[in-house]
Amino acid sequence: MRLVIRDIVKRNQDELLLDKAGYTFYQGKVYGISGKEKSRRALMACIAFEDRYDSGSMELICAGRNCMAPAMVVRFPEEPAFPEFLTVREFLKYYIDINRRNIAESKTIDEYLAYVELEHVRSDRMLKDFTWEERMRLEFLCLLITAPPVLLIDNLRSISNVDFLKDIKRYIDRLKESSIILLESTNNAVTVFLCDEELTINNGCIQGGV
Repeated sequence: MRLVIRDIVKRNQDELLLDKAGYTFYQGKVYGISGKEKSRRALMACIAFEDRYDSGSMELICAGRNCMAPAMVVRFPEEPAFPEFLTVREFLKYYIDINRRNIAESKTIDEYLAYVELEHVRSDRMLKDFTWEERMRLEFLCLLITAPPVLLIDNLRSISNVDFLKDIKRYIDRLKESSIILLESTNNAVTVFLCDEELTINNGCIQGGV
């Protein structure tokens, strides 16, 4: 599977954010995207069907055909948000039920929680009481359950907890087995640690890579 971007042009009034930007992103890799914030955000928004580009094309090639569609792309927000007055187990039961068609391998809720080191959370604890780190783990668990073909990760906070950063890398490495992952970041240390290829949007063009 590959995501092919060809000659994308995106303007914001008189400002040229993407200027015939092109690149091919492959399943099994994590791509770090750096450069000016407006250009990075424009690229992510266009891929996520959140904004329209002025010209160019995008294709997601699956088994030899273009399967690009909004349902194929998931965007991971900077601040994960969940229904606050549900427990983690109530939320996961609901999440699994509504995504059952997209789940390749069904497991118990406790088995899923163990994926992201949340198995010891009290069964009556509500999501409103979760820390940012716990919310991040839960957000990654949702992605691990449904395995979106294209995953866009918005700018991650600076993470000082080395063990937690290693856990995030482990989650991302598991996801990239079946996904194409683009990570937008201003933190070079995080990009180097988590990504396989580093790309920069410079003067509207995507540069770098291998």
